[in-house]
This record gives sequence, structure tokens and C-alpha cells, in this order.
Amino acid sequence: MTTITVNNYDKVQVEISSNLLTHLLDSGLLHCGDCKCLNANAKAVIWHTLLASSTNSDVL
Repeated sequence: MTTITVNNYDKVQVEISSNLLTHLLDSGLLHCGDCKCLNANAKAVIWHTLLASSTNSDVL
């Protein structure tokens, strides 16, 4: 697996579906530390998705 390194200047803001977010988290392609909530709705969706992803994980 290739590691991608970015600095603080290389940030983008994108909108993705909660299903895609779940898939990326479950597959390990996106980590919770990579997520930043931009508004209250995003915070609610990300919080719920992270919680569901952590309870469905086979890895402790």
C-alpha cells in the first residue's frame, strides 16, 4: 500500500455520500484522524459514521 503525504497547504474540501464515507473508513483508505467537520451537519454524519465503523470493525 502506498502512503500519501500531504502538508497543510495541500487541503481540499469535498462532499461525499455517507455510504462512500463508510466504505472508505471500513476499507482503511480513510482514517478518522483525516476527517474534519466543516459544519454541524457534517459533524453529525461523520460522528455517526465513525461510531458505526468502529463497532463493525474486526480489528481492536
